[in-house]
Amino acid sequence: MLFYFIYVFVAPILLPLLFFFSFFSQKLNIRRILTCKIIGVAKQGILKNRNGRKVIIFHAASTGEFEQLVPILKLVKRDQFYIILSFFSPTVYLKMNQTSLADGVCFHPYDLIIYSFLFFKKLNPNQYVVVRHDIWPTHILMAKLFKVKTTLINANLYSESLRLKSPFILFNRWVFKNFNQILTPSYRIAKNFNKLLPHSEIIVTGDSRFDQMLFRKKNNKQPSIFSDTNRVKTIIFGSINESDYDIIFQALKQFFPKGDASLKEKKIKLIVVPHEVDHKTIDEIVCMLKGLNMEPTLHSQNNKSKVNVAIVDSIGILADLYKHCDLAYIGGGFGKDKIFGQSGVHSVIEPCAYELITCYGPNIKILDEAIEMVEEGIGFVIQNSSEMISCFTMLGNEIKALQLKQKMKDYLSLKLGSSVKISNYIT
Repeated sequence: MLFYFIYVFVAPILLPLLFFFSFFSQKLNIRRILTCKIIGVAKQGILKNRNGRKVIIFHAASTGEFEQLVPILKLVKRDQFYIILSFFSPTVYLKMNQTSLADGVCFHPYDLIIYSFLFFKKLNPNQYVVVRHDIWPTHILMAKLFKVKTTLINANLYSESLRLKSPFILFNRWVFKNFNQILTPSYRIAKNFNKLLPHSEIIVTGDSRFDQMLFRKKNNKQPSIFSDTNRVKTIIFGSINESDYDIIFQALKQFFPKGDASLKEKKIKLIVVPHEVDHKTIDEIVCMLKGLNMEPTLHSQNNKSKVNVAIVDSIGILADLYKHCDLAYIGGGFGKDKIFGQSGVHSVIEPCAYELITCYGPNIKILDEAIEMVEEGIGFVIQNSSEMISCFTMLGNEIKALQLKQKMKDYLSLKLGSSVKISNYIT
């Protein structure tokens, strides 16, 4: 409780600073405006057609968390439950305002007592469901005071998290203890939660992201970036950042010594998808590729000529591009830990869903499925450029590729159906 009282007193001090800086940041400014309006918006429009239905607030921080909710929301009986979606990302809130998957959409207010109180007072929910990480201590406490059932789904807690280290463990133990239900994707994560909450039941339901990805795969209409893909293998570098550059470009230099000429000779094409899409990043990648005698094209130019290298300079299509690829390197695995230990490899579910040869850097401790894939022999941790080249050579081994595809199919079949389990616990 001591840490919470410190948190309560610190939060109001930080808020004026956020409001001040909001005048210099468009995103913060939108948050400031939406925070000031949220209760009024909730009061005016969200609960008009409740009609006696139980109200469930599903809170998702941003797009990634919302994607995890999609297969669950489709299973909720709308004649019995009134669904409210809340987002902390202003961009996603404005984009999803008219979604058919919910009866109402609102912006999630800052974690101050007054905002939390009004949030639950005005919306009067029966249940408050949080996805994965975006946990607001005051909101959890306020939900308890209002006798609102609280559920954490797709909950993640890795073994080296600061949440499990002293003195943070005391605060986090108190916060997580206030959840009525904690639903985790795997027994490994459940064991980590048991370290935090030794006398609490942690429920293993699986991860709804697999259900959503398989659904997205079935409905994928993303065209290929290249016009001439016949008898050609494609390597994609997904969500890469500066920490990945040395390994990637060293491997490309060694495996394709003559640049474009080597790519043509080996019948391989490259797709590069940076994690951050901005002019500086794109220009830097273009410069490095040209230094390897490769002439890249930008996806935004919509140029389907017979090029060998494409750079994706738009967002939102990476998951669907895996459809047209044979090998994926997933970025982030060489990143250094941030202050709260949340740095590491990005999502590996999408390339797995498309049964690609998948490799990534060694920092995988925050991503349970990346660890599982290594254990199952369908994901490959690389330490250097030589090991990346070893993955490249798998493209020429058809027998190995077919064996990997079958192993991935078997792995995915065990992962499906979690959305049904989660929705049953919620409803």
